[in-house]
Amino acid sequence: MQTNEKLALLRVEMAAKEIDAYIVSNADPHHNEYVADRWCCRQWLSGMKGSAGTVVITADWAGLWTDSRYYEIATNALSGSEIELIRMSDLNVPDIQTWIKSNLTAGQTVAFNGADTDLKQARELLKQFKVDGIKSLTNLDLIDTIWKDRPAPPVGELFIVDDSIAGQSIESKISAVREKMTTDGIDSYLLGRTDESCWLLNFRGTDIANNPTPYCHTLVTLDDVIFYIDEKKITASARAKFESAGVTIKSYDAVVQDLKDLDKSAKLLIIPNYISYQLAEAASHCVVIESRAIVTDLKGVKNEIEVNHLKQAMIEDGAALVKFYTWLYSTLRNGEEVTELSASRRLEACRAEFDGYRHVSFESIMGYGPDGALNHYSVDEESDKPVLLENIFLIDSGGNFTQGTTDTTRTIPMGEPTQQQKEDYTIVLHSMLDLLLLEFAEGATGAQLDGVCRQALWKHGRNFKHGTGHGVGFGLEVHEGPQNISGVSTEKMKLGMITTIEPGCYRPGSHGIRIENMVHTMLSKETEFGRFFKFENLTFCPINTDLIEPSLLPPHQVEWINHYHKEVIEKLTPLLNEEEQSWLKHECRELS
Repeated sequence: MQTNEKLALLRVEMAAKEIDAYIVSNADPHHNEYVADRWCCRQWLSGMKGSAGTVVITADWAGLWTDSRYYEIATNALSGSEIELIRMSDLNVPDIQTWIKSNLTAGQTVAFNGADTDLKQARELLKQFKVDGIKSLTNLDLIDTIWKDRPAPPVGELFIVDDSIAGQSIESKISAVREKMTTDGIDSYLLGRTDESCWLLNFRGTDIANNPTPYCHTLVTLDDVIFYIDEKKITASARAKFESAGVTIKSYDAVVQDLKDLDKSAKLLIIPNYISYQLAEAASHCVVIESRAIVTDLKGVKNEIEVNHLKQAMIEDGAALVKFYTWLYSTLRNGEEVTELSASRRLEACRAEFDGYRHVSFESIMGYGPDGALNHYSVDEESDKPVLLENIFLIDSGGNFTQGTTDTTRTIPMGEPTQQQKEDYTIVLHSMLDLLLLEFAEGATGAQLDGVCRQALWKHGRNFKHGTGHGVGFGLEVHEGPQNISGVSTEKMKLGMITTIEPGCYRPGSHGIRIENMVHTMLSKETEFGRFFKFENLTFCPINTDLIEPSLLPPHQVEWINHYHKEVIEKLTPLLNEEEQSWLKHECRELS
C-alpha cells in the first residue's frame, strides 16, 4: 500500500470521528529514541526512516516536520506522495502547534495517541490549542485501525548483567535511589525510560533492534520496588535475581491501575518527557512532583569498574575497525565489489569476532562520497551504492558489548583527496582535538564546551548543524543523558561521565567529514580557584593522516597525534593478524 492510499484510509477514520487534524509520530510509551517496529507509525505512514519526524494530516493536506539531519532523506522518502516536507530547522518555519492553530478554527478537533505521546509534548500541544478554542482528543490510535499487519509488541528475552560487570549490586542501587528520594521528600518514583530500569535492576533486553532495553516500567517506593514487564521475557535465573533483591514482578499493563491505586497523598516523582500522557493522567490524583530523573543522573556517572570494562571494550572495538579497514582496502584493490551495505555487514562481522559483543549500538552510517554529507544516512537495499577507490568514506558505527557501548567515527580516503577535502578534514580534526585536550573548570556546561570545539571551524568559515557530543550508556543506549555537548545544553560535565566529541563538515552533493572519539571526564587539578577537569581519551583507532594538511594544525596537536598512534599500535597489535598489523603500522606512521 502506497503512502497516498494510507492517507486516504486514515482520512476516512478521521471523518468518522470528526477529527480535523491528526498527529502521527514514531513515539513509543517511553519516549525511546529507537523504537520497536510496532511503534514506527510515522515511518509506516510516510516511508521516512529516522528517529526525528512527525506527520500532521488534515482533510486536504499532509506535512512532515523534521530537522536538518533528515532533509535529504525525507525528500527522497516523500517523493511521489502528497506529504509536504516542513524543514523545521530553518528560520521562521512554524512548529506543529503554530501551524495547526493557523489552519484550524475554534471548535475544530485535533487528535493524537496519548498512550505514546510523552507528557511534556502533550502539554505543549494541549495548552496552545486550548487558548484558541481548538478541541483535543488524546486517546485515539487511528493508525492501529488501518495498519492491518502491524507488528505485535515484542517479547524479547532479557538477561542479567553480573555485579562484577556493573560494579554495583541491585540492592545498592535501590538504596542510592531511595536516599535521594528521602532527601527530596519523595515517597514514590516512576521510572519511565526503559534504560533506567535496566540500570537499576542490572539487566538488558532485546525488544528493540540495536537498543538493549525491553519495554518495562519500574515503580520505586520507600518500601517496595515493582517491575512491570511481560513476564514471558523473564528467565528463571533473572526472576530469582530480582526476587532476592526484593523486587516484585507484575505485568507490563498493570502499571496503569497501580498508579490509579496510589493514595492521593503519595508524593510521586515523574519526569514529563519520560512518561506518557496516559500514565500521567492515571497518577494525576497524587501529589505529583516533576523534577530531574534520579536514575538518569546516577547512571550518567560511571563507576571505576564500568570505566575499566569499557576501556577494554574500546580496545577490542578499535581492533575490529582495523580488521574492517584492512579488508575494505584489500578487497577493493583486488577488484572485488564492495557496497555501503556489504561494508556495513562486514564491519558487524568484525565486531562479532570478540567475546561479549551483542549487536551494533546503532545502525551504522556508511556514507560514501555524497552520502557522507547526510548526517544520519541509513543505507538499505534501495539506497545501497558501490564504494569505489575514489572520493572519501565517512563511517560512523558502534557496538554494544556486555562490557560497554562504543561509538566511533572515522573518515578515510578511497582515492587521492582533493585540497578542499584535506582542508575540511584537518579543520574538523583541529576542532575535535581542541575539545579533547581542553582543561576546564568544574561546572562548565555542554554549551560552553560546544563553543570551544567550534572555534577552529568558525575561524575558517565552516560549521555543522548537529550537536558536538552526547553521553554514552554502559552497555545501554548509545545516546544517553543527562549530558550533551551542544549550543543549548545547560547540563554540567561531571566526573565519571562518558561522552563523545564529534565535530563535522558537510558539503551536500560532494562529501561529508566527521571524526569522533569517546572520552571520560577526569579530575585534572585542584587549586584555590576550585577543581578543574580534563578528558581521558577512550577511543583507539587510527586517525587517517593522508587527509591531514599539516600546516593547519598547531604543533601540540601534531605531537598528540603521533603519540596517540603509538598507543594505538601498542594496544591493538596483539589482537590483529600479520596483514592487519602491517596496515595499522602504515596508517599510524608519524606525521611531521
